[in-house]
Amino acid sequence: MTAIISNLNLTDLPVDNPIGVDNPPLLVPEININNVDIDADKDNVLTQKELQLSDYKVDWEHKLDDKQLDKLANDGWIIIDKVFADKALLALQAESGFIKYRDAELTAGIRISDIRGDKIRWITKDFFAGFYYLQSINELASLLNRYLFAGIRHSEAHYACYPPGFGYQWHSDNPAGRDERVISAVFYLNDDWTTEDGGAVEIIDSHGVHHTVMPVANRLIIFDSDLQHQVQIAHRQRYSIATWMRRDGLVPFVENDN
Repeated sequence: MTAIISNLNLTDLPVDNPIGVDNPPLLVPEININNVDIDADKDNVLTQKELQLSDYKVDWEHKLDDKQLDKLANDGWIIIDKVFADKALLALQAESGFIKYRDAELTAGIRISDIRGDKIRWITKDFFAGFYYLQSINELASLLNRYLFAGIRHSEAHYACYPPGFGYQWHSDNPAGRDERVISAVFYLNDDWTTEDGGAVEIIDSHGVHHTVMPVANRLIIFDSDLQHQVQIAHRQRYSIATWMRRDGLVPFVENDN
């Protein structure tokens, strides 16, 4: 098995250890006491939470065998299908359809619709299904650290919605002069997606080979954050979760609801 040789420069880190056995990812979201029914049976509340957590459990060791890990290391990308159990997938699909999206942002002075047309919403502990998704990604990061020495400290993700007629032009996930993102991943949420629906992902692998990937539900594409990729114009509403595994320190993310 080959280790990833990253072309990213090391960043000064306020965190001592990457995600791993001695620094495990957080597995349950924080409880907002204002949203808890004080008259409810506490044991039932905890049991419900544990069942929800178990629904999002992924056996990443089984999903990523040596062949997949070697492909990620050598080619810079892989696809994993049927990632989550049905209950977890349905919860993510439902949450993605009901949240309030905001316009994505780019550098000032550039018309965003000329580059990307998605609307997004960053995942925080306030999004229950998304938060469990993110913790599962952190467990994946722990595996990548163990086998590929990726040096991932934390992960971030946002829901993304592409209206019909929009896509995202060629880009890499590390802007010029930045190197914090190590591994990118996108999880797809649309059922019954066809080639006529557009919205496919195009990616150039580490050897310069061009690939096209359909955004079918319960599929996760994982790739080196420096690889060039784009989203083709979608012809129907397209939902996904864009994800990044990062080498820098965790900065708490706060959204302004105004």
